[in-house]
Amino acid sequence: MTGGISHRGDALANNAAFTLVSAPVSAIRRAWHAASRLIVLLSALAWRTRGLPRSAGLVMLAACALSACGIFPQQTPAPIVEHSYIPTPDETETADTEEPASSVVVAPEPASAVKPPPPPKPKRRIVKPKPVEPVITAPAEPPEPPPPPQIISTRIMQHDQLHGLLDAEVQRPDGKVVGRAVDMYVDASAKPKLLMVNLAGFMGVGDRKVNFPWTAFRFAPNSKAAPITFLPPPPPAKGKPADPVPKPQPVNEAPPNFTQLVDSTVTQKNGARIGRVVDVLVDSQAEPQALVVDLSSSLAADKRHVAANWGDLQVVSRNKQLVLQMNFNDAQLKAAPTYAPEQPIKIVSPVVPATPASSATATAASSAPSSGGATASGAVAAQGSSSGARPAR
Repeated sequence: MTGGISHRGDALANNAAFTLVSAPVSAIRRAWHAASRLIVLLSALAWRTRGLPRSAGLVMLAACALSACGIFPQQTPAPIVEHSYIPTPDETETADTEEPASSVVVAPEPASAVKPPPPPKPKRRIVKPKPVEPVITAPAEPPEPPPPPQIISTRIMQHDQLHGLLDAEVQRPDGKVVGRAVDMYVDASAKPKLLMVNLAGFMGVGDRKVNFPWTAFRFAPNSKAAPITFLPPPPPAKGKPADPVPKPQPVNEAPPNFTQLVDSTVTQKNGARIGRVVDVLVDSQAEPQALVVDLSSSLAADKRHVAANWGDLQVVSRNKQLVLQMNFNDAQLKAAPTYAPEQPIKIVSPVVPATPASSATATAASSAPSSGGATASGAVAAQGSSSGARPAR
């Protein structure tokens, strides 16, 4: 391609020619400098031997050195000048018809260029599998121990529902107090038969203890007056004779098959002593509900009383004598709550542990038809009514 931009090759050629010319000139100059120095030294020695003054020799040597410096003047290198060139219209059209790829001039890479090192290969991340942790199985918790078997059952009643028999006032229907209750008699089936009343004399003189039939009295535990009222027989019906008025009977004429309760000893089934009866709790229907038993001995400082369920009382014959018996053991008596006049009454009953035979019987009764279930429930109800126990509130 001609015209246009000036080439740098011409300037480079000029520099090369100048270099070829200046190389021998610099060699001649160095040789001349060396010869001039040698001449100066020889002249200095000669002048010194002839006795000339030293200053004249030095002047000559300086003149020789100065004269040799200007022999070969240095040539300045030709400057490199870049010329701009404006192409003609014909050249412009010719350049447009050429392919765009040919118009691109790729500058050759200099030989001395250092190739950049190849980029480092990315390191492959090695993922190591985590070690499988051993599964730690928690030890199985031991099952909770079963609750201890129930040894007693308790039902609670209030003092306005029950009243103590001992030392309770006895009044006539008109409200006059005639004495106090001191004891009661039961038969072999533990049913109340007689009430012992201490009839009051004049100013304490002439008091006497007599027995009245149990059915001749009415009980009112929550009454503000006397809790026991003597009731005369109801008027006779037409055409029938009137019932005789109950008369007091001497204490020594009580039937031999009746036994007293107050101050009597209550024993266990094996004959061990439980305690002494100190009172009887009676409800408004004239039904005894509990025996208040003193568990402590006669020499104990603190008295501990327990209200035992009346339905658990048994009258047995031992050594030809009637004895009061209840099926409490020592553990049940120890677990029984204490009876206190100012606290709710807790009536205690012993719980008989179930035997395998009784549990099998209960299972059979539960799987029996409805008629059999009604019979079993009726038997339970009859037993509950005979014992005189009430459900706990």
